[in-house]
Amino acid sequence: MTRLAVGFGRGFPRSWLFPIGALTLLLGVAATGRLSRSIVADLIAWSPVWLGIALAAYFLRERKVGQLRVAGVIPLIALLFVGLFTWGHLAGWSIMPSAAQRLVGPETAAFTEATLQAEIDGAIEVSGGSEFLYTVEPVMRGGAFGIPGASEQVADTSVSVVLAPIEDPGLYTYAGWDIGLAAAPRWSLVLGGAIDADLTTLAVSALSIDGSGVVRLGEPLGETPVTVTGSFRIVVPPDTQARVVGVASVPSNWGLNDQGAVSPAGGDGWVIAAGPETSLTVVQG
Repeated sequence: MTRLAVGFGRGFPRSWLFPIGALTLLLGVAATGRLSRSIVADLIAWSPVWLGIALAAYFLRERKVGQLRVAGVIPLIALLFVGLFTWGHLAGWSIMPSAAQRLVGPETAAFTEATLQAEIDGAIEVSGGSEFLYTVEPVMRGGAFGIPGASEQVADTSVSVVLAPIEDPGLYTYAGWDIGLAAAPRWSLVLGGAIDADLTTLAVSALSIDGSGVVRLGEPLGETPVTVTGSFRIVVPPDTQARVVGVASVPSNWGLNDQGAVSPAGGDGWVIAAGPETSLTVVQG
């Protein structure tokens, strides 16, 4: 027998409290800033699904399959769809309006040198593997940043890109930017924010980071400067030439000389300079 919820009126199954409560919780979490407000746009886009569930609940309210009342099963199906919806929003399913928020740069063939600047008071995630010069997708958590605008300056085979927040992103606000970069050009990077960067597949000619987070470096292109301000953990590959100038925690097998802390492979690769009041840890891995 399907039980009734007190206060909801005759004929309202208690099982509907689960999907309704789940949707209410999602909206509440978005209102507190833990989820992106773009979830509202996704909810509206899924209105045919919610309408279909409501119509099924109404027209099948007296239907039975054997001894099973269909009206008791539909709320569970609704809860399943709420779960699928939540997963789709966070995973960036293409059917979600929030997933359409994406910035795509030019093709890479024309450029051998590239500079990119991205500095916000939010999440900055960087990795290689982009088929375009750069792509920017949202970090699907709550925040104040929309997909940025890009200012590009081209000179022969060099390009300079500055990513900057737009003034009014509307509902489409996120925790920050997930930046994908092409492997082809040599990159000079200026990054600021809560940084999680995997640069192991990129050719980096210079790097400046400000804020906090983790940066994974690959093989250096000769003597390559890395300027650090804030609180960071930098991972360099084993047997990589690197040295640290300034106050930092380094692996126990590194040596010290008049140039700073030097890796066992030598110091003619990454030159990591810790700025004033910077907390820097360098590890091999």
